[in-house]
Amino acid sequence: MERPDWYYIDLKQVGLDFADIAQVESYDERQADDPADDQALLAQLGVGASQVVADFGCGTGMLACEAAKLAGFVHAVDISAEMLRATLARAKAMRLANLTVRQAGFLSYQIVDESLDLITTKFALHHLPDLWKGVALARLHRSLKPGGRLFIRDVVFSCDPAEVPEVAENWISWMGSNTGYSRAEVAQHIREEHSTYSWVMAGLIERAGFRIMHADYSQRIYADYLAEKVSA
Repeated sequence: MERPDWYYIDLKQVGLDFADIAQVESYDERQADDPADDQALLAQLGVGASQVVADFGCGTGMLACEAAKLAGFVHAVDISAEMLRATLARAKAMRLANLTVRQAGFLSYQIVDESLDLITTKFALHHLPDLWKGVALARLHRSLKPGGRLFIRDVVFSCDPAEVPEVAENWISWMGSNTGYSRAEVAQHIREEHSTYSWVMAGLIERAGFRIMHADYSQRIYADYLAEKVSA
């Protein structure tokens, strides 16, 4: 579908360049991701064989592939072709036939209305400015079946604006000690990407037509949201 000239291009890389094979190959290690964490999350979300799931910003496909072990079908969506190649390799190694990949973003993926039971997205929505987060959330809302749910995990500042310098420095220090990301890389995220405040994110989710069932904030920098589609 042709977009107007003012429409945001969500296929461009923001922050770290995940079209870079080296970035992709080191991603899981630097993130300190563990499939057991995704398995526990999916169990909490109650993913079952009758469900269709979409994972936006799927990265190397760890969550999407774990979901495919439980769900009827999984759509793995990412703007990086290299990430999608890694996802397909993981799915092949796990002998998963019920997963498909699509190079697209929140704004460019063409989703059939009311076709999904669950949408997950981890550390991807911050790639969009707040205006376009709202548009993306409205699109996700339309794609969910009545009662469908949305899980978001992202970098979200649950602090006052005056506290941002302290929170930013604490986060940079924590990331250096607990992940494979350098000070320069975390600083780039804060400077160039579009992480927002907790009250803004909650408002965007609710304005899109969701009811927030659960919100959890940690370190004044991370947030989990579980939201349900509210029928009109």
